[in-house]
Amino acid sequence: MFYVFDLDGTLALVEHRKHFVRNGGRQWRAFFKACVDDGPNTPVINSLLALQAAGHRIEIWSGRSDAVKAETIAWLQQHGIDPALLIHMRPTGNNVPDDELKQSWLRACVTWPDAVYDDRDKVVAMWRREGVACFQVAPGDF
Repeated sequence: MFYVFDLDGTLALVEHRKHFVRNGGRQWRAFFKACVDDGPNTPVINSLLALQAAGHRIEIWSGRSDAVKAETIAWLQQHGIDPALLIHMRPTGNNVPDDELKQSWLRACVTWPDAVYDDRDKVVAMWRREGVACFQVAPGDF
């Protein structure tokens, strides 16, 4: 089977930096840069690692800007996740909403994922509209 995992709010705990984008705040650059202090969402990481160990195809699709790709790779390695699983990141300067960005990646796929792990409400709704099972790992209304 093929599983996709989101990063921010799914594999990585981002509560400490949500203030940059809450209540009308749109300080996305600061939000992304603060990723170095993210904690691991251990149950979700363990799920990814177990699915991978069982031989399933795993990809990470993140709306996080690729301006922090080096930091992201270091974080993945620190938490035992193969950085080669990081397939999609938001291109620097791209401001397309997450649900639209991930939908474009989905529609470009030859093989669609069997299931996705994500947190943001509007992204979860998109996956479900597209007929992809989605495990919502946390409330994501930012």
